[in-house]
Amino acid sequence: MTIPILPGSVLGVLGSGQLGRMFAIAARRLGYRVHTYSPDSDTPTGQVSDHEWQGSYTDVAKLQTFARSVSAVTFEFENIPFETAQAVAAVVPVRPRPEVLHITQHRLREKTFLSSKGFPIPAFRRVTSCAEARAAAESVGVPCVLKSAGFGYDGKGQKTIRSLDEAEAAFQAVGGTESVIEAFVDFEREISVVAARSVSGEVAHYGAIENVHRNHILDVTVSPADIPEALRREAVQMAAAILESLDVVGVMCVEMFVRRDGELLVNELAPRPHNCLLYTSDAADE
Repeated sequence: MTIPILPGSVLGVLGSGQLGRMFAIAARRLGYRVHTYSPDSDTPTGQVSDHEWQGSYTDVAKLQTFARSVSAVTFEFENIPFETAQAVAAVVPVRPRPEVLHITQHRLREKTFLSSKGFPIPAFRRVTSCAEARAAAESVGVPCVLKSAGFGYDGKGQKTIRSLDEAEAAFQAVGGTESVIEAFVDFEREISVVAARSVSGEVAHYGAIENVHRNHILDVTVSPADIPEALRREAVQMAAAILESLDVVGVMCVEMFVRRDGELLVNELAPRPHNCLLYTSDAADE
């Protein structure tokens, strides 16, 4: 039997940015207290939390002291070190679990997992050298997109390859580190499904919503997405199946492409509250 964490309890957040701030505000409205932990002080999350812990993500002793002050911990962005989440999970539940963070913070692990479970994704290849970059681009076809395997977001760590001669330069441009080359998707629109899964496996969701980006950064969210009802149901079912496959407890955003032929392809996973649902806490244009 799982004991519920009731209002009045203290929730912990690893990371201290804008999404952590919104999480803290929402939690406090529900009657929870919030502690945040990050290497920085006077942070967006810390300013609205009950307590701001400042410490290194490698300071296991301090991390575990922080963990003993709360009832459960989550994270507000994916670049929290896996080892940090593991250290906290040794003391208190971390939601989603650290293994979910480990998979989703690294594009190659994420795509390999999705592919192994049969979820539709663009063709991809692992790249660790200039020679591999050219061979991978030739394999998936050009145009294609090269993405650094780790620490990429909002279009950072990405280069579009339009001819084989651009492959080596693209690899160097993203740092010459382990990367992924994936087939270019001629999509009609981008959509996402943000869902929450309970300890007992129940899933709640906000439906399929459409995302419009400007300079690789989310600019406008349209809810519900302007797609056929059958496709909306398929997107929600796929998102729920991904959460189940990963044994997610907590919130996850599943980003998808809608191809021009109507097929869905999974693009990325974000195991946290997501920018596309900011309208649920503030307002929406009508």
